[in-house]
Amino acid sequence: MSDQSDDLDTGSRSRRKLIMLIAVIVLFILGVGGYGTYAYLYHKWPFSPVLENQAATVAGNAAGGGQAAAVDLSDQYLRFDTAFTFNLPGKGRNGHMVQVEVVLVTHGSANAAIAQQHMPLISATISEICAQQDFDNLASPSGRQRFKRLLLDGIRTKLTGVTNEPLIEQVLFTNFVMQ
Repeated sequence: MSDQSDDLDTGSRSRRKLIMLIAVIVLFILGVGGYGTYAYLYHKWPFSPVLENQAATVAGNAAGGGQAAAVDLSDQYLRFDTAFTFNLPGKGRNGHMVQVEVVLVTHGSANAAIAQQHMPLISATISEICAQQDFDNLASPSGRQRFKRLLLDGIRTKLTGVTNEPLIEQVLFTNFVMQ
């Protein structure tokens, strides 16, 4: 009889251990997934391209005899000569007109110089994205934020295809007029 009760105790203990192990693994997976989501949404990923470039620069300096080269990470602002003006379809009989003045933010003068060379491509991308918008979406603050994000993603995609780097960190509106 005692042999059977020992087997039952051992079986229930092993089940408890298995359940605890599964719970720990599930919590670990949820924690890693939660951190990954947070880092992606708030651009706090530890292995961002800026950090990789800085690490390569530091490694190059260490191998080159310890000479300290200054890395220019100051914000550079790129303005367009003219505002972007476009027509939007609306609910009413008449369309609406929107005028947007855009400023692009880059990190470092080298990135600003490269982006300045590709201003026609950036301008064409902005015009293309503007033509796809709707008045009702741009009328709300959340719609304008979505529009900013669309512009940033579109510009980064085009520049990455040409220069293999996104270059642009942020899109700012200095003037946004809807009629």
